[in-house]
Amino acid sequence: MVGGASSSREDPGRSVLEGQLAAATARAEDALAQLREREEELRTALAQTTTLETEMAELRLRPEAAEVARWRQEAEAAARWQQDAEEAVRLRAEAGDLRTQLGEERHHSDMLRSEMRGLERALALVGRSRSVTSRSGIPSGSARHYLTGSSGRRRNEEEE
Repeated sequence: MVGGASSSREDPGRSVLEGQLAAATARAEDALAQLREREEELRTALAQTTTLETEMAELRLRPEAAEVARWRQEAEAAARWQQDAEEAVRLRAEAGDLRTQLGEERHHSDMLRSEMRGLERALALVGRSRSVTSRSGIPSGSARHYLTGSSGRRRNEEEE
């Protein structure tokens, strides 16, 4: 009976071991299920973290993008100001040229007026000289012709 007794003794030990093994297996399966749940939670947390990091990067870029847009606007305004300043310089130069031209035109106009006054005086003298010549009996014609003719006679007399 020694063999039978040993087998019966092994049964309770074996069943204890099997019970322990079953309990360990159950604990291992439970731990594995918890690990899988935790792994899923970690994957979800990683996805959320990645999403948040992306959003944070975008949020950091928004002020930078706004600042870049503001810089662009300021650069465009500066370029417009530069163009306006160049246009003002050009217009000032053109105004100076026009003032110079106007001065020259006024001078020319003054010269023409002076010449006209001189011609009017000459015409008045010619008119007076005609009236004097007509009273003196000189045939009608221009005083110039008369004067030219008399100086021509003097030359003829001097040559003889």
